[in-house]
Amino acid sequence: MLFQPQPLLSDPIDLGGLPEIDSRNGVLAATLVAAPRTVHIGKASFLGAGFNGSYGGPVLRVRAGDRVRLHVVNRMADAINLHFHGMRVSPQGHGDNVRIAIPPGQSFDYDFGIPPNHPPGLFWYHDHAPGAAEAHVTAGLSGALLVEGFAARFAGLSAVPQKLLILKDWSDSNCTETFLRHELHCRVVSINAQSDWRDVLPPGGVELWRVSNQGANLTLHLRSPGLMFRVIGRDGMPARNAAQSDRFDIMPASRVDVVVRAVSRGLHRLFADSVLTGAGPTLTTERAIGEILNGSKVSAALLNPSTPPQQDLRAWHVDARRTIRFTQDNAKGEYYINGKLFDPARTDFRVPLGNVEEWTVQNATDDFHEFHIHQVGFEVTEINGVAQTFSGYVDDVAVPTHGEVRVLIAFTDPVIVGHIMFHCHVLNHEDHGMMSMLEVYRPGVAHMCRFGAQGSLK
Repeated sequence: MLFQPQPLLSDPIDLGGLPEIDSRNGVLAATLVAAPRTVHIGKASFLGAGFNGSYGGPVLRVRAGDRVRLHVVNRMADAINLHFHGMRVSPQGHGDNVRIAIPPGQSFDYDFGIPPNHPPGLFWYHDHAPGAAEAHVTAGLSGALLVEGFAARFAGLSAVPQKLLILKDWSDSNCTETFLRHELHCRVVSINAQSDWRDVLPPGGVELWRVSNQGANLTLHLRSPGLMFRVIGRDGMPARNAAQSDRFDIMPASRVDVVVRAVSRGLHRLFADSVLTGAGPTLTTERAIGEILNGSKVSAALLNPSTPPQQDLRAWHVDARRTIRFTQDNAKGEYYINGKLFDPARTDFRVPLGNVEEWTVQNATDDFHEFHIHQVGFEVTEINGVAQTFSGYVDDVAVPTHGEVRVLIAFTDPVIVGHIMFHCHVLNHEDHGMMSMLEVYRPGVAHMCRFGAQGSLK
């Protein structure tokens, strides 16, 4: 099976002060109220938004096999739609349905099951209303969604403390507050809704960070002179062949699970590179977004937990090949997929359930684009014609400027039947047309003969 059910344990994760909503007796039942609010982060304040009054967003914690029942109330000025990013759940009815629109002043009840074989990991939920996603996500309408049991899949991680880091950035080129204009260049970057986030490493100086970039457009390049990192998970799935490094990158919408080790004692600053701060002679592209204190003896080696087994999709027969081409018209501010602007009433592709497909995603522009597809993960096999070592499955990938990536996608799980989206996850590009609709349909029982009773890839 592609995703093997695992015995799930309660993850002892430090949520960094964020509110949480846990499932009880197999059901996560809650009300989420989306509303504008004034956000205060350090010395900065701005008009943002949040669910249940939280800019960081309540953390939803569930187990595979649970039921999710969310009563969502919209107090924003525009319609909203809740997307459960990375989750392998139904796109129909009251599930992760891209065609749901909750008008201002109204509510909607999401009600869907999480499959028993759903992979554990870090996912997130956010507003996905066409045309308003960038503004709403930038304002703060998002939160983390944890499917319990990720660390239990790795040998050697059971005793390693875990921390959740929610990265958000708010920006407004028309901001008027003097401090925001001159010191932060109208961009506020936060961890768990804090500008002064601080971590104290445990004895031994090793932790597992569960990191989610919930910004709309900004890729963050994180580093700390006193730390080393090994990324062991991406987009909720185990990552293979990860080398240790003194930095790691995280694109908008992406999640990484990274083993952190201190290489020296003392107080270490965590920097986000390429984010402007300061004014005049103090201007720098290194934004300090947190501090890490290590007061214990430094261990000699970075923890390297064994990776759960995964199947390389290159061993499978490819049923179809498609080309997805990103282009844009800068003068019009429009972004296209295969020459078309998004139309919610149009279905651009139909894929039979059971297909394993190879997609070539091309970026014919000078701009950064990031390919994302709902409901399924994929394997990256080539970047600009260079074969990639199998490193697991992701749901977001950067597409090089004037280049391409090749991916394999297994449309094999019956739960995904219905209409799903794929798009650029730079939300400014998505909102201005770079999004398409795909329908996964059932071709008949005979086509499913190579799949098990649950429709999982064997």
